[in-house]
Amino acid sequence: STQSTWGLVVMRSECFLLVFLIGVGFVRGGCTIPDVQQCYVDESNRVLGNANVNPLPDILFLEWCAQICANMSMSLAGVEDGIECYCGNAVRQDATKAPASDCTMPCAGSSELLCGGDWRINVYAVNCSGTPVPWPPEKPLMVNPCWNSSLPFANMPFCNSTLALPERVRDMISRMTTAEKIGALGTGAYPIPSLGLVGYNWWSEATHGVSAQRNDEKTPYSTNFAFPITTAMSFNRSLWRATGGQIGREARAFANAGNGFSTYWAPVINLARDPRWGRNLETPGEDPFLSGEYATHFVRGFQESPDDPSHIQASACCKHYIANEMDSTTQDGLHHWRDEFDATVTQQDLVDSYMLPFQACVERGRVSGLMCSYNAVNGVPSCANDWLLTTVARGEWGFDGYVTSDCDADDDVYEYHHFTSTPEESVRAVLRAGTDVDCGGFVGKYAQSALDKNVITMDDIDARLEKLFTVRMRLGHFDPPGPLDRISTDDICSDFALGLARDGAAQSAVLVKNEQNTLPLSGSAFTTYAVIGPNAKLAADIAGYYGPRKVCNDNFWTMVDAVAQYASPNNTQYAVGVPSVTSSDESQIPAAVALAKSVDQVVLVVGTDLSVACEGQDATSLLLTDAQSHLIYQVADAAKKPVVVVTLTAVPLDLTALIVNPKIGAVVHVGQPSVTTLGVGDVLFGKKVPAGRLVQTILPAAYADQISIWDFNMRPGPSVWPRPDCTVQPISSCPNGTNPGRTHRFFTGSAVVPFGFGLSYTSFSYKIVQSPVGGKASLEGVRKALRSMHAAGRSFAHADTWAESSSAYIPRAASDDAVMSDDVQYVVNVTNTGSLDADDVVLGFIVPPGAGTNGIPLQELFAFERVHVPAGQTVSVYLYPGLMAFSHVNTVGFRVALAGTYTIRVGVRAASDLLDLDHRMGFAEASLTMS
Repeated sequence: STQSTWGLVVMRSECFLLVFLIGVGFVRGGCTIPDVQQCYVDESNRVLGNANVNPLPDILFLEWCAQICANMSMSLAGVEDGIECYCGNAVRQDATKAPASDCTMPCAGSSELLCGGDWRINVYAVNCSGTPVPWPPEKPLMVNPCWNSSLPFANMPFCNSTLALPERVRDMISRMTTAEKIGALGTGAYPIPSLGLVGYNWWSEATHGVSAQRNDEKTPYSTNFAFPITTAMSFNRSLWRATGGQIGREARAFANAGNGFSTYWAPVINLARDPRWGRNLETPGEDPFLSGEYATHFVRGFQESPDDPSHIQASACCKHYIANEMDSTTQDGLHHWRDEFDATVTQQDLVDSYMLPFQACVERGRVSGLMCSYNAVNGVPSCANDWLLTTVARGEWGFDGYVTSDCDADDDVYEYHHFTSTPEESVRAVLRAGTDVDCGGFVGKYAQSALDKNVITMDDIDARLEKLFTVRMRLGHFDPPGPLDRISTDDICSDFALGLARDGAAQSAVLVKNEQNTLPLSGSAFTTYAVIGPNAKLAADIAGYYGPRKVCNDNFWTMVDAVAQYASPNNTQYAVGVPSVTSSDESQIPAAVALAKSVDQVVLVVGTDLSVACEGQDATSLLLTDAQSHLIYQVADAAKKPVVVVTLTAVPLDLTALIVNPKIGAVVHVGQPSVTTLGVGDVLFGKKVPAGRLVQTILPAAYADQISIWDFNMRPGPSVWPRPDCTVQPISSCPNGTNPGRTHRFFTGSAVVPFGFGLSYTSFSYKIVQSPVGGKASLEGVRKALRSMHAAGRSFAHADTWAESSSAYIPRAASDDAVMSDDVQYVVNVTNTGSLDADDVVLGFIVPPGAGTNGIPLQELFAFERVHVPAGQTVSVYLYPGLMAFSHVNTVGFRVALAGTYTIRVGVRAASDLLDLDHRMGFAEASLTMS
């Protein structure tokens, strides 16, 4: 059989690669690729290896991947999705073969070579010898054609920055050929010779740091922050804005160095409405108000730089719009996954729950990108839903950015949702609904045919291009050099960035239990420590998940490091106890027990990782595995003093057994801090006082038996889906479940640990010192706002009318229309009654009249502030209910004023039999009658 060498491949590739190789005198040899390769269906549990090892975001070819694998001493290589390279020595035994036609995606950097497909991997043997395949040449990923005065483009109107953006954009589109226009609609937009543009990749990631960019000697690293499920627990808007700002600044530095693009698909602001959802770790939690505030401040930081207010620093994208909170679950023998799932969502739940974070992201965050989700909502695929994308997002909310499909979601419109009869009709559906970027190639494949058949018009394409080029204009891609172009790589992994990432983890750690002052730990040089558990060294395996794989200085800090930094490495020992968070192997527990007996203090680190829940895989249980539970019990029983348990998990596990065990002195929940664990150590050893609060209700494990993840109702009631714990076959014989309500707003059961709970090393008391006179106020402002909203034909009140966003220390003026006026403000004196200076998170909840009946929430979070209170001192905090806090969305999605008596609660009362009600944290409440 014939074989292709790297030398032959390059002749079929782009000319600059050929010129490069001739210039360096490349000798044929390197890696040879067999003609026959095997295509497999890939999954989150990878067929080959467990991480994409291609360091380049824009170039892939089979010989290059083979060389990478050869350097790793691996015998097999695999290419996927046009840009990903995987290495291993064996294909997973249960891997499913796919037809060769599934692995026909062009390789990045070449339209002729094939590199797998979407969740399809081409696997082949590594056969490398002689001269290694050289590192591909690196040209700048973006080139501004307006900067080169020797080229004709610099004199074209689109390069004239004094003209209005619409005029410049129209000029660009008018010069493009049909093929160029179609090629510009994909994620990997093709070069546009008519405009002097090289290819552009709309896809990059930034959930917790810049990723999917090029790492080389100019940009070897980027700062890796904690996941949002952790950072959100800080309840600190300024931290979120600073984190977004630093990631956005590093993104611009990558672009300026020629190693990055400018559009990033973050943040994820879907609600963590079900504890089993695989992507909870990417979200800021279960509450729509909290999620909207996180989105607002992360996006504002990411996109807006004081260096240049007239341009976007880097483009953020709020995703996944909408009701995407299920990835892949098999229940009672029935399987559903996101690509084909049709979420049944009431208009009531859409308006007052699922869509609120996205509204805040658009109206208050001024985001420049939205991503439509894989799933359908009430029969209409999100990416073909003109009500979602055009009527609401662009019409009501004033969204002026671009919409991208999730990858292959446009294809799903036809392939899985069967929304149209032909592919061309699906192209029309997504374009006319308002989807601008097609991630996956579906539109590019069928757009010309749709034009030829008169299914779409050129105006349909031009309308989408207008949105795309307007965003690139706002990024300064066609403007003269400006302040943002001077951001340098010195800002990447700076001392400020590293300190911010570390502080984010410290601010977010939640102290769930602390008996007999187990914490803080002593940093004495004479104290010996054991760090035990399957997550004690979790870092490298999770850092690259929607974040940087190349972390600053290759420091993959773990919880072992977090303890050793204070106890010294010589006094810190480690035992895994259980090989992994899913393992049932208990053979190493005796060694862990022996270690626990020999040291002064034990820190157990347990929980979940990406093998339990991630993109493409939902969790199935809310319990620690039996092996982890046995490890905890035996080690705690053997230790000299009460142990500390640190939970690293985005799945809010039932902590009942840890809370009631007297030999467990403290429980600290930290979500998924990635490589920022040194900040967790700062809390354990008392350098920082914990003030984090839970952003997910910790539910009893039985919750997972009651209600299917496929039930998208927020409110309690009978479910149309079978109980997950049913073992009867066929599934039609199973009894349907009962929805006990989702999130703290609707859950009718008893939480193990409630939303917003968190302890401190000090103590606080709250006193409401100012409230509405006589405990009464008028609803006239609410009614006026609603009349105006309904008269305008809107379904949504403006986000400012339900978002409290003023300073914690400054009273708001009565003229502010977004709030009730200064007649409805609450001034809370927060007193630190302990001996340590500390932060405190002050949460404001409102309990509406009729709470828990007729679809009215049990409570709503309406305000929060994080404040620093020195020991023995008092700080006044101002909390303001927004106008819409005194309204209710009825069953048809219509918002109405709600009269009656409200309860205003400040702080969290531990509504659990397991938790001490006298937990030394502030709590106060007052009544308010609205009429």
